[in-house]
Amino acid sequence: MIQQIVILSLIITAIHACTWDGMILAKPREWLGDLLDKWNISILRKPLFECLTCMGGIYSIIIYPILFGWSWYIIPVALGVIGLNTIISILIAKVYE
Repeated sequence: MIQQIVILSLIITAIHACTWDGMILAKPREWLGDLLDKWNISILRKPLFECLTCMGGIYSIIIYPILFGWSWYIIPVALGVIGLNTIISILIAKVYE
């Protein structure tokens, strides 16, 4: 289960990093962000691409069954990913201070 948490966390961190300014998914992030703002559902920005911690829960539920098949372990794994992503986001913030 620890390996699954680390794998999912690194995948989600990679997706998050790819949406930073100047990265490959920066333009799609801007386009989607504008679309969400236009539709008045900007609350979805955080779990989709802005907040690494928020992304952990949503993306874990999407990616876990694809990689590992369906299991009730998805719940503790998703919680572990959220926790690890919180630590990673704090470390990233410290680096870019």
